[in-house]
Formats: sequence, C-alpha cells, structure tokens
Amino acid sequence: MKTYIAGVDIGGTSVKFGVLEDGRNLVYKTSAPSVLNSPDAMVELIAQMVEEAPYQIDRLGVGTPGTVLLPQNLVTATNLGWRSAPLCAMLNRRLKIPIWVDNDAQTQLAAEWWDGACKGLQSAVYLAFGTGVGGAFLFNGRPWRGHTNTAGELGHFIIHADGLPCTCGLRGCYEAYASAGALCRMAKKDNAKEIIDAARAGDSEMMAVFRAYLHEVAIGIASIYMLFCPEAIVLGGGISASGEILLHTLNEELAVVAPNRAGTISNILCLAMHRNDAGIRGAAALAAANL
Repeated sequence: MKTYIAGVDIGGTSVKFGVLEDGRNLVYKTSAPSVLNSPDAMVELIAQMVEEAPYQIDRLGVGTPGTVLLPQNLVTATNLGWRSAPLCAMLNRRLKIPIWVDNDAQTQLAAEWWDGACKGLQSAVYLAFGTGVGGAFLFNGRPWRGHTNTAGELGHFIIHADGLPCTCGLRGCYEAYASAGALCRMAKKDNAKEIIDAARAGDSEMMAVFRAYLHEVAIGIASIYMLFCPEAIVLGGGISASGEILLHTLNEELAVVAPNRAGTISNILCLAMHRNDAGIRGAAALAAANL
C-alpha cells in the first residue's frame, strides 16, 4: 500500500508544499505567499494545503527558518516574526496526523543526504542562500545538530567585526552580506533573480554588483572550509538556481580571498541537486525516517 508524506518548506517570502509517494517520488507540489508575524495564520495556511492536496496525507514534515529548540519543538524565527512558537503542537492539534518540524537548512541537507549531492559522504556543509542564509552539517555520515538542535546557524557567524546590523541583533553576520536581500541592497533592486539574469546577459553594472556580492560569499566559504575541512560544501537556496555563473564567479572570488586554498575549496564546491525542491523533499524524508 502506498503512503503519501507531505513536505512543507516555510520561507520568508513563500511557503512551498509537496507530496512524496512512499517518501521519495514527488507527485504534487504547490506554493503560497508566506504569512508573517502569526504562527496561527501559518498553521492554517499549511492545514489548507494539506486538506486541498489530491492525496490522503499520512505524515507531514515541516522545515522552518530559525531555531527549533528541543525537546519542546519551540520555533524562534526573526524573519517570520516568531518567538518560541510551538509549531509542531499547533499543527498536531489542527491536523491530527504525525508531524516532524525542523530547521529549514536541516531539511534541505536531509534531501541532499537522502539521494542528492551529499549521498554517501561522511562530512559536508550545506549552505542555503535565500531570504536569509541557513546552514547545516553532516559529520560521520549523519546530520549534526549540537546538543540543543541549533547548531549550523551559519548565517549568524560574524565575517565583519562591528559590521552591518543583522536581524538577530548581532553586527557583521554572514547573512547581512550573503543573503539574497544583501544582493538586492547592493544593487538597489528588489529582485535577486533579475540582478543575476542581467549579469548573465552582460550588464556590466549588475555583473560588478554580483561579483562584489560573491566576494562576501567567498569570505564565508573560505572560513567555513578552514573550520571544518568537509568533503563537500553544497550550495542551495534560491541563489543556487543561478547555476554556472554562480560557481564560475565564486571560484574567481575564492582565488582572491583565499589564494592558497582556492583550488581545494573549488574542488569540493557543488550545487544542491534538488534546488528549490530540497526543502519539501527533505522535510518529507525526515518525517519518513523519524515518525
């Protein structure tokens, strides 16, 4: 008998929803604009997606920005306007099905570990460049989360002392320089995809901005490599959809930032295989594995 497990990827701008048959084959997906500052409204949005899906959902996995503090499963996400929201309990009350809630970078790593760019590896670092910057670790062939389930907040390690203010309250965080929002700020534009498309099409001004942005991305990646020396550094999130122009220009900036390590780092850099579907695939995979 086939089972249908749903995965939800909550982002700062949209909520992606998908259904996986037997936890692997993606048979349905949709999306809707995110609802900010109200966990109750988000729960209702997700519940509607579950109820409107053309399959009977057996289990649900959810990836969310921010931290998911165990064992209470309390979610704090500044870009959603949430503080200690009991998201799992709220969804359980509304839907009455088994539910797994996790950090969104952890779910994206899970997708790549399950059957993507990290499959079979013992160590990897996953970076998600989107509205914010997320991170997750694979150590000894298993996801590593730290004792509070909050390890991997790579968007909030400091790359510029006393630098730009970040939503987390610190200054100089990686996210303030390497998120899609940072790229838009640097270009004075509203849409990161349009900036990258213009750079790819030969717009010299946008290419200069994209290169300056990737210089900041390279600073963080070089630091991460020196800290962890993983087998792979996997790039995901919306920015990763830019593909070859991202890898090529990033490798050039790595040669500037870390000339003695650039070749080694470039050899282990790769794009996430599941791209924008990684969040829903990974959330469903974690639900399949843990519920």
